[in-house]
Amino acid sequence: MTERALQPAAETLPLYGAPVIGAGETVASIAAALAGSVLAPAGRLWRLAVAGTLVPILVWAGLRSAVPAEFGPAGAAWWIGLAAGCLLIAGLLLLAGVAWRCGIGRLTQTAALLCAGLAALHPVPVHPVSLGALLLAGFGLWAAALLPDWAVLRDAAEPDRRRARLYRTLSAGWCGSALQWLAWERACRGFGLLGILAAVAVLIDLALVAALRTERHDTLLPIALLVEAVLSGAGLIAALATALRRSGRLDGLITGRHLDILGRLLLAFGLAALYCHVTEIVTALLYGDAAERARLTRRFLGDEAPAFWTLMLAGLVPTQLFWIPAIRRSPLALGLIGALVAIGLGADHVLATRIGMTGATFADLLTAGIATLGSAGLFVLGLLLLLRLVPPVGIAETRQLALAENAHAAPRAPEIAPDTRPGQPLGQSLGQLPGQPPGQPPGLIAIFASEAGLAEAARGLSGPRGPRLDAFGPVPMPEAAAALHRADRGLNRLALFGAFLGFAAFVAIRIAGLAGEMPDGPASVAALLARPLSWPDVWPPPWPASWPLSGAMAAVPALSAAAAGGVLGLGVALVSALRAGRTGRVLPAALAGHFVLTIEPSGAPFNPAALARRLSALPADAGRPLALYGLAAEPLR
Repeated sequence: MTERALQPAAETLPLYGAPVIGAGETVASIAAALAGSVLAPAGRLWRLAVAGTLVPILVWAGLRSAVPAEFGPAGAAWWIGLAAGCLLIAGLLLLAGVAWRCGIGRLTQTAALLCAGLAALHPVPVHPVSLGALLLAGFGLWAAALLPDWAVLRDAAEPDRRRARLYRTLSAGWCGSALQWLAWERACRGFGLLGILAAVAVLIDLALVAALRTERHDTLLPIALLVEAVLSGAGLIAALATALRRSGRLDGLITGRHLDILGRLLLAFGLAALYCHVTEIVTALLYGDAAERARLTRRFLGDEAPAFWTLMLAGLVPTQLFWIPAIRRSPLALGLIGALVAIGLGADHVLATRIGMTGATFADLLTAGIATLGSAGLFVLGLLLLLRLVPPVGIAETRQLALAENAHAAPRAPEIAPDTRPGQPLGQSLGQLPGQPPGQPPGLIAIFASEAGLAEAARGLSGPRGPRLDAFGPVPMPEAAAALHRADRGLNRLALFGAFLGFAAFVAIRIAGLAGEMPDGPASVAALLARPLSWPDVWPPPWPASWPLSGAMAAVPALSAAAAGGVLGLGVALVSALRAGRTGRVLPAALAGHFVLTIEPSGAPFNPAALARRLSALPADAGRPLALYGLAAEPLR
């Protein structure tokens, strides 16, 4: 497979201040490279990688039935921790508006979705609603973030009718209008927030299960699980980013600055996780009773020692190597240590789910370990297949970063051959732009180098009796949306309404199920909800209705149900906003990747020549278009 090698990021400055995107990247080059990596025929390396995943998948399938039942929850908890960690990273970086997230955002979202799906293949130690909300939130964020990228692939895949039809369906009518971009930005932030809520809820669920299983009730346990989830997710992303950077020749989009930041992230959360475990050990030694000290002895020297030392030596201690800048910035070292950390932290879920090693043979431990790692073959296979469907790096966000970082990244005036009609006066049915379907309304199309210029022109032309304006662009356009007075607040309302419905539905179904099981009917529900839980009540989990929940335990799946309802409500709102953002005008493919202002009559007298002169008189840096076309693609200046 032949791919264009992206220009490496310029690193003449110290790495801490190096750019997070290659100096030569532009709006056009980013789309060409990332769309080409998807649409190009599969290469030999990709085929070999797919074939290589079949071995661990077959091993996993063969050993799955031989794994002792008590080891299943640890494997599920490992995948849940990875999914929650990746979703937390993706959501937090999105809400914080961190610019460098563009290089790793798509990998993080894809990994979260795949890990949540793999967790569902194991006997999960959490409520199914919590896992379902995690999977739904991961899918919502992944699919919503892909909408503008699918539109780019739709335009690039036109020669291949089958692929173009697929991406046309997936893009859901995306045309890049200002209203669609506004809805897309709000929806992505909403999905990010709901993903954080779902991830925190499922980690609290894991902590409650671990507390019941181990009789450990200190408040540090949920914090430790959350920190280790983020650490394992960062380790997985570090391993994937280094592999993709090398195999996909994406040095200009996943730069050395990304690797340095990932190394610092692993170092920081590795220190936090070490602090949690050291604090637990010191507290047990100084203030613990005989049972807590006996548990420490088992961890250091007894039946829990293999899992404990695997956690320490593979999951936590290697992160401290990133104090050394040369190791932190080495792609090979970062990838290997990241993978080791992601795998080693699975041992903590063995401890958290309190799988007693007493009575378990070495063969049982080896079988469980091989089967769990063999399921990683499914993850790699899913990732390889998805990266043949979607770009490995987000096109829209990376274009936005290029426009902010590279002065030359702005699109130039498109080369459109004039389709003039001699003798036809300007402003009277000028014909159609090349590539336009028949029946388009008359109007003008202005091309701009930046969103700021488009917004300035829109403000100059808007008014009570002004023409009807709309804006299109390759990146989000908040300034243009404000100039055009575009607003959409329905997304937030529908998301909140969906969250309320999800919460109410869970509570209603739960109470109805409990009332049906009680001999005295609904009168016993209140007493049942207030009863404390003991471990035999919840393990193995007899889902869905026979789990007697206390008030505290019911709050966690109820929060997950609210997050799931919010995701569904936000999805419906996004689809409605995309339909509302469609326009009657279909822009030609030659204008893809440009900032475009369409000017159409709105009932008042419409004089294209006067409007053209008005735009041409604007200063070059304050609203003058690069090019101005009538419907016949005839340059008006």
